Amino acid sequence: MKLKLVALGLVLAACSTAQAPTPAWTTAVSADHPAYPQARFITGVGLSSTSADDADARAKENVALQISTRLESETSSFQKYTTQAGTSETVTSRLSVRSSFDRADLIRLVDRARQGGVFYSYAVLDRAATDRELGASMSADLSSFHAAAGTARKARAEEDAGVFGTAAAEAAKIRPRIDSAFIVRRAVAGHPAAEESEYVVLRNQLLALIEEARARRVVGVVVKSAGAENLADFTVNAVKRLGLRPDAAGCATRDRKDLTDATELDVTPEEKCSEGALGERCEVVVRLVAQACSGGVSGVATVAVARGIHPSDRERARRLAWDKVTAQAVEAAVRDALKNTILIGE
Repeated sequence: MKLKLVALGLVLAACSTAQAPTPAWTTAVSADHPAYPQARFITGVGLSSTSADDADARAKENVALQISTRLESETSSFQKYTTQAGTSETVTSRLSVRSSFDRADLIRLVDRARQGGVFYSYAVLDRAATDRELGASMSADLSSFHAAAGTARKARAEEDAGVFGTAAAEAAKIRPRIDSAFIVRRAVAGHPAAEESEYVVLRNQLLALIEEARARRVVGVVVKSAGAENLADFTVNAVKRLGLRPDAAGCATRDRKDLTDATELDVTPEEKCSEGALGERCEVVVRLVAQACSGGVSGVATVAVARGIHPSDRERARRLAWDKVTAQAVEAAVRDALKNTILIGE
């Protein structure tokens, strides 16, 4: 009897020290957790021989990594969708979208296990809840885009170049953030957001209007001095480098039907020469004024004062000053003068 009791005691002791088997999610690749099916959750397993906290961090990282991996394919899918919905390949090729998932705070740790010296953690991201959160965070941008794009569309129809340029620029500034947000929501939810289709229609309409305006806009370069060295060439080339079409016509000489997409750029150089303590001294400053031919908006810029000095020859001092009026300086001034009158870039 005593031997039986000893044997029973040994069995009970062995049972008390035996560890329960680890859950299936710790051993099977992509195993579903009974409470968190992958159809509704993005899941990640972390394991560590260091600590439970380290396993927690690894589980969360695995969830975030899955989303990051999906972003590249979703970016391509989104671009193809927007092209099919009415945006030409020419326009789409100008657009660059960078997306990243920065809401790691929404990833939750829901289970832990331990087998010997190995710690296991299970993290999840609720697809639907996260999509609602991301939708709420982009709602202000989406509302602003709809307002700006609507204003731009109306202004274009009314041939108000100033209002169109301002509104289109505002919408274009917001657009990359919205595109990126929709791509992240695709990666999280596994399908396009409900608001995406309506946005894409308006976005494509705006892109088409911007493309139309680009194709038709022209800048009349009017240099107010015939002897201004290479100034006219510098200005014309600067306009071309901005992707605009230059000519030599002022607003007053254009047909009324062409005024909406035309801008006059007046370039006025000023020279001042005198005799100083070091000899002949000349200063050159160039002022630029841009005016939309349809009225309403204008821009100004100045090429910084350039100085030339020669002990005895005023003409050489003058040329030394003009040599400092470089193509780069003129291009910077042209951009500054035009940026408030024309939608430069997108």
